[in-house]
Amino acid sequence: MTSIGNPGPRHEERLQLLSAISGIRHGLLHDDGEPVLCIASDTALRTLNSSIWGGGFQTSYFIINRQVPKSYMSDDPAREMGDFLSRTGYPAEHCAGMLTAAWVEHAGHETMALDDLTVSAWVTVGLSNAARAGDIVDVDRLYPGTINSIVLVDGWMTDAAMVNAVITATEAKTALLQELRIPAGPDGRLATGTTTDAIVVAATQRGASRYAYAGTATRLGYLIGRTVYEAGRQAALEYLDYVRVREAHK
Repeated sequence: MTSIGNPGPRHEERLQLLSAISGIRHGLLHDDGEPVLCIASDTALRTLNSSIWGGGFQTSYFIINRQVPKSYMSDDPAREMGDFLSRTGYPAEHCAGMLTAAWVEHAGHETMALDDLTVSAWVTVGLSNAARAGDIVDVDRLYPGTINSIVLVDGWMTDAAMVNAVITATEAKTALLQELRIPAGPDGRLATGTTTDAIVVAATQRGASRYAYAGTATRLGYLIGRTVYEAGRQAALEYLDYVRVREAHK
């Protein structure tokens, strides 16, 4: 039987159980000819999403990171995403959806735990439009979301803690880019992100502990920072390897 937390046989058979967090499945799907990184939950997740579909706070059973061509253009991306969800069988009202031009098949994934607290992160990375916050960026560099981060916390988070988690995850992403010496432009200054990054923070809202903070001095913040950094590093190294091979064959 297909329930709200079950993407149905044609999806479910291609999703793997995430052993570290019960009731969560994840994997790479190909829906309507497009690669999609899908995280599905058997129970409701509290999500905070910066992207175009299911933005802000909401209840979600699905988080998807949909790969589109770098040439993707739409006068109404939200409507186009809604049409995609309808065609592919996702319940639009319970889905947090992201767009990216980066390869979702090369998404990094990391799970870590401290005592009874577990955090999992998935990150896709493309760096062709790396940028530095505060710099002026040409409109032709506004590609679909290029570093997309999904953070899943198996615990109960306040809304304030979820906002705090966005800060911590962003700091981890920027730390990674600076360690890898990714330039923001020809002047050589280091990037803090790309022009169209996005993030989803999700919490299972279960367990005895209630987390009101997610800064770097907390256990939760530590796990968020570590998982986003490590997942991002996996994906970034894949991307940089591809660029090196491509340049060598020019």
